[in-house]
Amino acid sequence: MIDAPAPAPRVRQGKTALVLASVSLVLSLISCGVTALVASTAGIDLLPVQSKPVEASAARVEAVAHVTLPPGTVLLAAAYTNGLETRLSAKFRIPRTGLDAFVAAGKFTAPPTPGLRAVTAEHNVGGGNLWDPGTAVSVSGIKEEQPTADGTYRSVLFGLDAPDAVTVYLYAGRG
Repeated sequence: MIDAPAPAPRVRQGKTALVLASVSLVLSLISCGVTALVASTAGIDLLPVQSKPVEASAARVEAVAHVTLPPGTVLLAAAYTNGLETRLSAKFRIPRTGLDAFVAAGKFTAPPTPGLRAVTAEHNVGGGNLWDPGTAVSVSGIKEEQPTADGTYRSVLFGLDAPDAVTVYLYAGRG
C-alpha cells in the first residue's frame, strides 16, 4: 500500500497565502487613506462633480435665474457654477423705475416683502469683496418657497437706499 503525502505543507501554504493577502489588503487600505488625506489637505477634489465658479454674463443671469434685466441695468458682479447643482449669484443695479417691471417679468411665486433679507453673504457663489448685501439699510426681499418649472429656487434682496436706483442681489440654484 502506498502512503498518501502528509497534508501539513498544504495547510502551511494556505496560511502563508492568507497572511500575504491580509498584509496586502492592509497596505492597500493605508495607501488609500494616505492618498485621501493628502488630497483633502491639499484641496484636491478627487471626484469633481461641481465646476469652479466662473464669471457670469447678463445673458447667463437671465437664463439661469429666469429673469429679464430691464434697460439701464448695470451688472456689478455675477458668478456661476454647474455640476450636480447649478448655482448663480448676481449683483446688479437697475433704475428705480424698472423695479416693478423686473419683478413682474421674473414671475416670482412670492411678492416682495419689506424688510426681508432673503440674500446674505452665504449666497456668494464666486467669492470676492463685491458681494455685500449686509450693507443695504432699507431693503425688500423675495424668497421663493416654490421653484420655477425647471426646479430653480430664487432669492432676491433689493437695496433701496438710493433714490433713483435699486441694487439687486440675486441668488438662484437648482439641484
